[in-house]
Amino acid sequence: MISLTDARRIITESIRSRPTVSVPLSAARGRVLAEDVVADAFYPSGDRSTMDGYAIHGDAPAGDFRVTGEIQAGGIPRQVLRAGEAVRIFTGALVPEGAGRVVPQELARRSGDFVTLAELPGPKFIRPRGSEAAPGTIVLPAGTRLGPAELAILAQVGAVAPRVIEGPSIRHVATGGEIVAPEQRPPEGKIRDTNTTLLAALLADLGAGPLPSLRCGDDPDLLAGLCEADSDLLLISGGASVGDHDHGAEALRRRGFTIHFDQVNLRPGKPLTFATRGARLAFVIPGNPVSHFVCFHVAIRLAVELLAGLPPAWDFLDLELAGGEPLRPDPRETYWPARVRPEAGRLVATPRRWSTSGDTFSLAGTNALVRVLDPPPAGRAPTLLL
Repeated sequence: MISLTDARRIITESIRSRPTVSVPLSAARGRVLAEDVVADAFYPSGDRSTMDGYAIHGDAPAGDFRVTGEIQAGGIPRQVLRAGEAVRIFTGALVPEGAGRVVPQELARRSGDFVTLAELPGPKFIRPRGSEAAPGTIVLPAGTRLGPAELAILAQVGAVAPRVIEGPSIRHVATGGEIVAPEQRPPEGKIRDTNTTLLAALLADLGAGPLPSLRCGDDPDLLAGLCEADSDLLLISGGASVGDHDHGAEALRRRGFTIHFDQVNLRPGKPLTFATRGARLAFVIPGNPVSHFVCFHVAIRLAVELLAGLPPAWDFLDLELAGGEPLRPDPRETYWPARVRPEAGRLVATPRRWSTSGDTFSLAGTNALVRVLDPPPAGRAPTLLL
């Protein structure tokens, strides 16, 4: 049995460099840039007004000005602004040559062809040409995860087919002759399959998916055949322990996988198994849903993040414990489902009710895992936010 730290190190060392691919912006959300993206021009392309108002000379004193024209966003100013003149201008419009200040319209009083500017504010309300980026400026470095704001930047610089790290292909096999589909009423002795839905949702939260999934009961030959299906990451639910019907590790061995570990000093999730064959990764996950939940966040998530080019999200906060279930220590490193919430200007963690690793209901509202060592923490504990 190895420590969780060693398990995470083995997983990390097993990840090979990933291929890259160009994708359209519509398919780029959540992906990771494989190369720097640079500006293709000056941004803004010229001096632009940041307000609706009147453009005047930068050193002109307050007073009356003759309005000689109007410039809308998208228009090209043709005139040179002279002393004593003003041009009606709108937000985003290019300022004319000679202009050095825009006075907001709420400070102006217009009468026919003249405008009175009784006071001049401190800001000049002009975005200078190239003040945001110049040609060749890196606007998004390689390694950036693309969210809505980053996609807008790509659109702005015309990078409509960014090169990103290719997302991993993931397959799932649910074992166990006792499980039936969630939409079925389980006959006596059977239970509904929760793990397929749980894993699909956890992966979707990371931007991975969809998750092709099959059920194979307790048939070792069928499971071994399904292990042959090509994918970067194979997840097998159940079959991780040492019972007569736990065939996960043996099925992987039959298909040429090397088992790197099959027990982790972890609660819940001790029988977690990790294997590789070339660049392919596989996990056999203890069948109970709380074990699935914990194993995903402390081990499987690491593999998914590294395969996608993401930095591992493995940050603990030392949080105050507030109410909830009393933490029960164990010789194994325990990760206890908890709810973190703000309270009086600070974050606090409330351990959830947790009876067994099969208690799916204990996961309701869980957004953190409290790390419990022996002896248990008193008042505070390291907490992994999910």
